[in-house]
Order: sequence, then C-alpha cells, then structure tokens
Amino acid sequence: MSDDLFAGVDCGATKIMIQSGFLSSDSNRIIPGPIHQEYHYSDHPDWNDHYEPVPIDIQRSEYASENILLKDEEIKQGNVIINTIVESIADIDGHRIGLCFPGIKDGHGVTVMANGPRMPYLNDRINKIDTILNDSDCCVLGEWKSTIGKMQNMDNGVYIGGGTGIADGIIVDGDLIDLNNVNGLPRSWEININSQETVESCLSPAGMIRRYNKTNRSKIKTLIDLSNEKAFNEIIEKALDAFSLLMKNRMQFFEMRGKTIQGIVIGHRLGQFLKNSDSTFKDAFQKRTKIPINLSSDRRTAALGAAMAIACS
Repeated sequence: MSDDLFAGVDCGATKIMIQSGFLSSDSNRIIPGPIHQEYHYSDHPDWNDHYEPVPIDIQRSEYASENILLKDEEIKQGNVIINTIVESIADIDGHRIGLCFPGIKDGHGVTVMANGPRMPYLNDRINKIDTILNDSDCCVLGEWKSTIGKMQNMDNGVYIGGGTGIADGIIVDGDLIDLNNVNGLPRSWEININSQETVESCLSPAGMIRRYNKTNRSKIKTLIDLSNEKAFNEIIEKALDAFSLLMKNRMQFFEMRGKTIQGIVIGHRLGQFLKNSDSTFKDAFQKRTKIPINLSSDRRTAALGAAMAIACS
C-alpha cells in the first residue's frame, strides 16, 4: 500500500463507484486518477429490484432500543451490497481507501437506511476499511476539495445532491458541518411537507419518478423521460416547493450566525438533469432564491471526497 495512492468507494442505492486520486501538495486538493469503475448490485443474482425498506419509524424505534430486527429479505439484500463492495475493493488493492455510505451509522455499521437494507455489522464484514464515511459529507468534500468540484472557493455554501435520495451538505466559515451534531439542521428526509411526504421524497429524482409511477401505474425510469410527460409540471412544482422549504431552513441557520450563503451547488442526477435539459427548469429553481445556483454533473465527486477524507486522516 502506498501513502501516495488514494481511492474512494461511493456506495449508492443501486451501484458502487470507485475512483482513484492523487493529493496535490501545492493546492491540497484531490486530483482524479486513472481508475474509474462502476459495479451494479443488480448484476448479482440475489439482488431484489422490488425490495421495500423497513419503514423509517420502525427503524428509528429499533435503533433507539438497541434491538435491530433483521428479516431474511433484508439480510439477503444487504449481503448483495456487501459482496459487491468487497469485489470493488479488490480492484483498488494498494490504495488507501475511503468508503462512504448513506444512512445513519454507528461504530459497527448502518443502523437506519431510508432507501435500502440496514447492515448493522457492515464494518466487520469489510476488510481494509476502518471507518464508514457519510455519503453526504463526501459529496461536499468532493465538490469542495477536488479539482473538479464546484465549491472550491466557497467558505459558506450549501450542497444539494439529488439521486435516490438527497445528499445534504453545508460549509460554514470554511468548515464542513456535521449535520448529525447540530440542532436546527435536519436532513432533507427529516423535513416533512405533510404526513406522507418529505423534502427528500419530493425533490430527489427517484422520489419524483416514484410518485409519478405510483399515480399513473407506469414504469418511467429517468427524469428526462418524466420531463416529457404532461404531469411533469405538477411534479416539478412540488419539487420547487420542497427546494424552497429546504433553503428556508438553511438560510435561517446561516442568518442566526450572521453569515451569508455564497452559493448553492445542485449535484448528482438532479444536477445532471438541470444542466442537460431545457434552461427553463434551472431558471425555475433560480427564481426561488436570490442565492446563485451552480450545477455539478460529474458523478465522481463523492468518491473523490471519500478519497480526500482518507488522505487527510
């Protein structure tokens, strides 16, 4: 293993991305390296495309009582993810590895997971990984501390990464904020719009698609395809309302500290969609705030953020 070679493993809800990187001593930024691979969970014969996560209220209750009850279906789905992670890590042998994963984690594994199975003993199942990093934090680090990021010159900024869920991130006074340890900074999935919907379910591409398919009994798979449907105007309006609610919370946090948000970066699949589609949609988001919005469409940033976290540890 070389102290000069780093790699990030970005674990999502449907696939894993690995990206190697080099730390620049001059700029203290991570530079993308030559290794870039993706691994889809669906390639595994045991993957269940129709898996439904345990309801969040049950997950929270079990976590609080320290009595997480995993059923066979959840264990099987988790094993597919773990096996895929082990396979991906084998391809970056010799690198110092940072791995990020969504959900709430303790010192042993993933204990609350909104969009997939819980894996409370994940750490014990993966060699060469000491700590499981937070995926939202790694998204922000990649945007902030990599040479391809859109937050490189920000001291006070907000990141919104839209994919299967929402990756939330905040930089204040040049420091990355841990949302788990700050009162008044709920994550997108913790901000309710009504009894059934959250900011995450309305603003994330997967949430928008899920809502449309459930209502129309259809099988739309991408936001681009959804944007061609007549009902998209209603769905995007709901997403814009969720964005406004999220930014209201973030602005209050900054204002209480006498700070001004320099910019908002929208990334992941939502950033890609807004960047590659008609400017009408980006303009609609910009009209909801006076803060400048920048779009990030490079999917490597979270993995680079994980690599950066290990490089600085």
